[in-house]
Amino acid sequence: MLKKIINDDFLKNNIIFFIGSMAVAVLNYLYHPILGRMMSVEDFGEVQSLISLFMQLGVFIGVFNVITVNITANYEDNEERDAVISALRKISLYITGALFLAIVAMSAALRDFFQFSSFYPFVSLAFLLLTGVSFTFRKAFLQGISDFKAVSWAGIIFAGGKLVFAVALVYLGWRSLGAISGLLIAQLLALLYVYIKTKKNLDLDFFIKNKIAAVVKAEYKYALLIFLSTAAITFLYTADVLMVKHWFSPEEAGLYSGIATIARIIFFATGSVSGVLLSAVKSKNAPGENRKILKKGLILISLIAGGGLLLFVLFSNFIINILIGSRYAVLAPLLGELSLLLTLVSLINLLFYYFLALRRTIIITASLAGPSIIFLLSFFRHESLIQIIHNYLIGSAVVLVVLFYGIFRKR
Repeated sequence: MLKKIINDDFLKNNIIFFIGSMAVAVLNYLYHPILGRMMSVEDFGEVQSLISLFMQLGVFIGVFNVITVNITANYEDNEERDAVISALRKISLYITGALFLAIVAMSAALRDFFQFSSFYPFVSLAFLLLTGVSFTFRKAFLQGISDFKAVSWAGIIFAGGKLVFAVALVYLGWRSLGAISGLLIAQLLALLYVYIKTKKNLDLDFFIKNKIAAVVKAEYKYALLIFLSTAAITFLYTADVLMVKHWFSPEEAGLYSGIATIARIIFFATGSVSGVLLSAVKSKNAPGENRKILKKGLILISLIAGGGLLLFVLFSNFIINILIGSRYAVLAPLLGELSLLLTLVSLINLLFYYFLALRRTIIITASLAGPSIIFLLSFFRHESLIQIIHNYLIGSAVVLVVLFYGIFRKR
């Protein structure tokens, strides 16, 4: 069995990336419980809302991340590969620049809508998005060439850096601004690392030759698939915090954010499996080979997510007290429900990546159906926190049904 695992590239890369991801996950989740104990419940709710908003606004960056991984894994001409990635980065920089200006201009309005005490954290969030473009493209290149060790180190630098700098700035009294500014400083350090690792193999140029334009246009349809699936998966595991922040009191939103942060451990613990699958499943592979990779991924996701779900259901109070503090234990009954939700979202994420690697359009239906159902249900049913979670469970179940239908129909 050990020999078989060593000789299986998919399982071997999963082991490497899983170890790295676990190191990143530990550092990432130290960030939350430490800040949760340092800050008031209301300030901690602001931090979680900012992170959720960052994930929502950064969906398009995730689009370019997946495209870059796919291009790196499939293009054989390095010069054409670099030119296409450069063109995509240029487009991304234009979009991010416009988004940066919009956030800065609307920072006061965002403060009022989400019940914040200051607009400065939104300005810091704008800079975080702007600097994330180059980091994303270079890290995606490393993932595309299956250098999961370097990808893991980039994640460790980012996660460790944000912990150190955020804690220091919060300690100095910067509150939620310090927590987000710590992320910004850490991202700059991680960008420096991936730049050093890729500068010899990846030549990015802002001025793109015209002959590449046709190649980039061919990626637009694929970009739409990625945008829809990335937006859907981001909505499924982050938007609940924003809904709660808008519809409930700052204290309730802060408490809910703490429980949601713990449940997301399941999603991030399984993220490495989806990342490896994206670079392993290729259109040139035989259909049977890709299905075998998918089966392995589903088994790994089920083991990891299922184990986390069982622990969070059986020991919810103990885990909450250890990870984030006893004051959040008042919402301990919600941890099991949220953990089930994140287990479903983890499976959805894997299936999305599988269809994205093969560029299949079934994900359009799934991406639109789930969030639409959740949004409509939540608009009419948001009197209690458990209703919000149940809305998400219903929408996620619909997405899974659609995706599995796509797999069996194809077979």
